[in-house]
Amino acid sequence: MNAFYILFTFSFLLIYDNALLRKAYAKTTFKGGIIVQSKSLPTKIPIKRKDLIYDLKKFDDSHLNQVITTNEAIRLERRVGIGVPIDRIKLHIGKTRREAINDIISDLDKYQENIIWPKWTSVSIPTSFMDRGIKNHRINCDEQSFLLSLKTTWMEKLVSSKTPQYERLAIFWLNHFSVNFNMYKQTHSFFTHLKIIRENTNKNFLKFLEIILKDPAMIVYLNNEKSYARNPNENLSREFFELFSLGEGYYSEADIKNFARHLSGNSINFVTEKFKIYPNKQSSHEYSAFGKKYKNDEEFFEILKNHPAFGEYIALKFYKEYVDLRKPSSEDLAYLVSYFREHNFNIPEMLRGVLNLKSFWENKLSLVKSPLELFYGTARTFNHSGNPNSKEPNHYNLLSAMIETGQDIFNPPNIAGWPTGKEWLSGQKLEKRITSISETFSNIFNNSNKMQNKSLIAKTPEQTYNIKLKQFFDQSLDNQLSVETILLDWIPKDFSTRRYADITAFFYNVRFLGKKWEGIEIRFGTDKNNGKSYQELNRFSFYEGYSSPNIISNWNKSYFSDWRATRGISSSFPLGTKTTRFYQQNKTTRLLLLHLLLAMEHTLKKDQYYMRLFTNPDAKSFLTQRIVEVKKILKINDNSNPTRIFSYPSYMTNYEDMGFQCGTRRYGININNITESNYFRNNYDLKNIDEMKINLSNLLLPDLNLNIDNFNYLKLLTHEGYQLK
Repeated sequence: MNAFYILFTFSFLLIYDNALLRKAYAKTTFKGGIIVQSKSLPTKIPIKRKDLIYDLKKFDDSHLNQVITTNEAIRLERRVGIGVPIDRIKLHIGKTRREAINDIISDLDKYQENIIWPKWTSVSIPTSFMDRGIKNHRINCDEQSFLLSLKTTWMEKLVSSKTPQYERLAIFWLNHFSVNFNMYKQTHSFFTHLKIIRENTNKNFLKFLEIILKDPAMIVYLNNEKSYARNPNENLSREFFELFSLGEGYYSEADIKNFARHLSGNSINFVTEKFKIYPNKQSSHEYSAFGKKYKNDEEFFEILKNHPAFGEYIALKFYKEYVDLRKPSSEDLAYLVSYFREHNFNIPEMLRGVLNLKSFWENKLSLVKSPLELFYGTARTFNHSGNPNSKEPNHYNLLSAMIETGQDIFNPPNIAGWPTGKEWLSGQKLEKRITSISETFSNIFNNSNKMQNKSLIAKTPEQTYNIKLKQFFDQSLDNQLSVETILLDWIPKDFSTRRYADITAFFYNVRFLGKKWEGIEIRFGTDKNNGKSYQELNRFSFYEGYSSPNIISNWNKSYFSDWRATRGISSSFPLGTKTTRFYQQNKTTRLLLLHLLLAMEHTLKKDQYYMRLFTNPDAKSFLTQRIVEVKKILKINDNSNPTRIFSYPSYMTNYEDMGFQCGTRRYGININNITESNYFRNNYDLKNIDEMKINLSNLLLPDLNLNIDNFNYLKLLTHEGYQLK
């Protein structure tokens, strides 16, 4: 009996020790499929809100029959659009308020997004998946120039749009679903974020909420790519309830935790930066929200839609955006929520509900202009980009003025978005705004002759690299692995004595066997110093989501990495004691893996471009031996290598080699004219103000009657009242 207990205790301790060891290396045994743990927490049915119910038939809209005067047309345009262009004011004068609202909403509803994004957004391959390699090789991929091209594109559309109510709403939603680019610097996912914002600006709020949960930029910004059901990251779930849908106080911690587990499979492909669902990270359980069960997004949003408080939070934000910084009356709030619900949260109708309010028409100077409204509103009013010292009309002046006064348009301070209301004027901000507006728009009536007719297309696009790259791939055979470039991550100096020693390689733009991979991250390494029963000796390791398309055909006996929050697979490779997981792959995968390792010979032959490898003889020796093994397996002559590489991670290459390019010049964008404005160049004309015979005092400050002549317009721009609307 004692022998039995001794054997039992020894077995238990052995199993326990092995479990702890695996946990220490952030791995959990995983065989594919869906996580079945993480049960739903109980939630409560929310209290009914009678105060948000309003009989829409009793709404008095008789004030909408009033005819719009010039001053009222100016106030209307300033609040629903950006600035007060004369041609927009003319549209409203003489109509009833109801007619003007109908026109505004009709145009908004019919608007079809037609913005032309920069060329790189459709032709370039993201580089963020190999960011560690980029930093290791000190390559500049010019993320800020890519971002600046997006800013210019958005702002060029904003100033030229014939539907400014759409642009105003797009900025509202950009702030509502706030993402800071500089926090993670993924150019393509951020571009997708901007597309999602603009394409849903005039659609449905409920659908918008559903889509934002699949926004790759939002997923990464709020760390949901690191989430899985057994250890959910709650950031996206929490902000969804607090900042996107309900507002603080109308949900419980259980609601957050349940929804976080439900969202745990929402992630991205790390090469393409596109949205991807990972079923193996999700739970198969049914979850609860507000006392009701849901299994999928459709069921969850039906529950959310019927929450007694749903609609209040967005109604308050619309009111403070268009009407007044103060809270609405209980009657106005109940009307808005009821109106939104009645129209199923259709966004154009949500705006109509706000414009129907009597308080919208009666409130004057009750809102504070954001820096965007201050500078771009002025620019649209005068059709002038500001800064008379500029040889070319551009957005740089306006964007810089916004940044100086606290609004870097694609880099809000946090997930809650930009400051609001009086926060824009606190401290020294008011003085800074007044100084900046004066400097930006001084002498604009005297510099129309400076506008030059130049093309917005980049003056010196870099074509050589792209032409040669196309020729390189065109000349490659199907059975040759051809890669644009290979980058390496940090390589441990103690490679020969380390318990786990790896060389992480990033393959960018790969062609093989008639197929294309945009990128692959893979590790070639050894655990010969580990000495455990699961020792693989020489091996490859790969994590799901780090190639596009997937390079693994069979995930049997994979493991789950808590560190990467995704499943991984490793195998003895190319030879060794445990090659089962390698040979369980299909033929294409096996050949691809062998040729990827074979291609590493290029890094050895040109190790002057790979300094971490150049200075690490043990890593070089390991890699050389593995390549010899691959050549024997593939029956390739020792002196030959069928794989090809186009460029190397250095701009200081010799005349025989091409240096890898990943910046904006590769896609025809010249940093010297990236912010130039074709619209301001072609539309600078102040004659329409003279033809209308309107005094700038009435145009810029219709509620103050200052009677300042047009020549002294700077007194109007620097008046404290010009900060309001």
